[in-house]
Amino acid sequence: MVYSFMPIVTVSLFGGRTQREKDRLAEAITESFCKILGVDKKEVVVVFQEAPHGNFYSEGIRL
Repeated sequence: MVYSFMPIVTVSLFGGRTQREKDRLAEAITESFCKILGVDKKEVVVVFQEAPHGNFYSEGIRL
């Protein structure tokens, strides 16, 4: 049985990356999903969620 679905990848990161960096990352993520899951490029959606540095914590400590 073959399942068809649209992978949606959400990437959360600090704000401040260039558009080119996000473009390159989206391309790499898309290629990996296509290779591993066997889906077409047009099926992969990559969403970037950017937030200011003060909104991220690790071990209860603001990054």
